[in-house]
Amino acid sequence: MIFRNYNDFEIINLIKQGNQEAFVFMVNKYKFLIAKNIRKFNLVYDYEDCYQECLMLLYKSIIKFNEKFNKTFTRFFEMNLRNYLISYKKKNNNYFNFKIEKLPLFYNQTIKEPRQTYFLDFEVKLALKRLSDFEKQIFQTKIIENRSVKETARFFKTNEKRIYNALDRIRKKIKLHLMR
Repeated sequence: MIFRNYNDFEIINLIKQGNQEAFVFMVNKYKFLIAKNIRKFNLVYDYEDCYQECLMLLYKSIIKFNEKFNKTFTRFFEMNLRNYLISYKKKNNNYFNFKIEKLPLFYNQTIKEPRQTYFLDFEVKLALKRLSDFEKQIFQTKIIENRSVKETARFFKTNEKRIYNALDRIRKKIKLHLMR
């Protein structure tokens, strides 16, 4: 069947009726848009998985598309794709990010669980050596002693902004050292 003579609305209706050829046509039509967006979100390291999930999203978008809202399917799918890729990237970043809240556990105890889940005690101590004296004091006061930012700022006689900035630098330095 030649689908070039049909508009998107007609092709979508054919897909909803179960026409597989129409879906293959839509995949071929939108595969470059999907690839471009995967590259735009810098997800090329996970291209195959992401591409397959985007094809599933294309199918779901076709099924959910309603032309009554006076939008083109391309815009509707682009919006869904963009939102999905943002969520996909956040999910992957959260999976790989080091959680600073768990650092006191690593700092005080020996880890007995698999290496891929936690960092060893000596690795954390090496990372902590990279901190400046002020950052070490903030780390001890805020993280180890579990004080609030206000208490820490009062203790060091400085403003809260400086404490937040120090905590941010601590996270970045520890993450940079541990995530090599």
